[in-house]
Parts: sequence; C-alpha cells; structure tokens
Amino acid sequence: MLGLLAVEAALRAGAAVTATDPNSHRRRYAAQLGACISGFSDFDPALDIVENFDVALEFSSSPQGVITCLKPLDINGVAVLAGSVADSPAIDLDPEWIVRGWRTVTGVHNYEPHHLEQAVDLLAGSRIDWQSVTDGPITLSQVPEAFHRSAGEGMRRVVDLSES
Repeated sequence: MLGLLAVEAALRAGAAVTATDPNSHRRRYAAQLGACISGFSDFDPALDIVENFDVALEFSSSPQGVITCLKPLDINGVAVLAGSVADSPAIDLDPEWIVRGWRTVTGVHNYEPHHLEQAVDLLAGSRIDWQSVTDGPITLSQVPEAFHRSAGEGMRRVVDLSES
C-alpha cells in the first residue's frame, strides 16, 4: 500500500513515475493511477533494467526489492529505503559505484505531526478505489486467517477497521 500511495503522491507532484511490483494486481492499480509499468514482472535483480532513475523508492524491505531499487539509479540518483524497518538479509553494495556515480542511499523511518496531516490530505483526495484494494472490516479473531489470505497473488490488503 505504501508503494501505491507513493505512486499517487509523486504523480500529483508532477513526477514521471515508473512502478514495479512482483504482484500483477498492484502493478495494475499503479497503471490505473497513471504510472508507467516497468518491463519486468518480478524483483529479479539479474534482469537488465534499461531505464535510469533520478529517484527510486523501496517499500518492501526484501533484498530483491532493495537491489531492484538501487540498480537503475542514474548518476546523482537518490534511493530512498522506507520498508527496511526489520531484520533482513544483507545485500552487496559497491562503494565505488556509489561514489563515482554521486549516488545517495538514504532511509526514512517514523514521521512528524505535519507528515500525518499530509497523509490525511493525500488520502482524502485519493483516486485509489480503496474498496477494490482493501478487504472489509475484520475482528481480532479473524486476523490469522486474514494474513493467510493476503499472502496469495491477487489478494487485497486486509485492514482492521473494527472497534472490537
């Protein structure tokens, strides 16, 4: 969901956006918002990515996702890692490639009160059809089954909106 929201926010700001996601349904949602979809369908770092990007955002924290974020950075490009907030396997990073390419890799974690205000504004004007992207309300006892269902290809994200 963070990637989809980032696509919408970047498009609103006037950026040209290319989205990648191993899930074909999420790629379709990004395309419906106006993003170009990369030519590959999964996070295979062995693929040759023809495009070079000024800014790349990564939200999955998977090693393949991080590599896919870094690999196509153009000279003076910036990679923002927002999903890597838990233990994950290390990846190889060539310091010479960073230095000679004037590239920046940075992380984003937590937020300030004004970020919450910006997020609410983004959601209030969102073009995302949340009914088709998320599942309905669930109770606490339904959480284990919801996680199991959301792991499948094409499953919608599960959001607990219940008050119990």
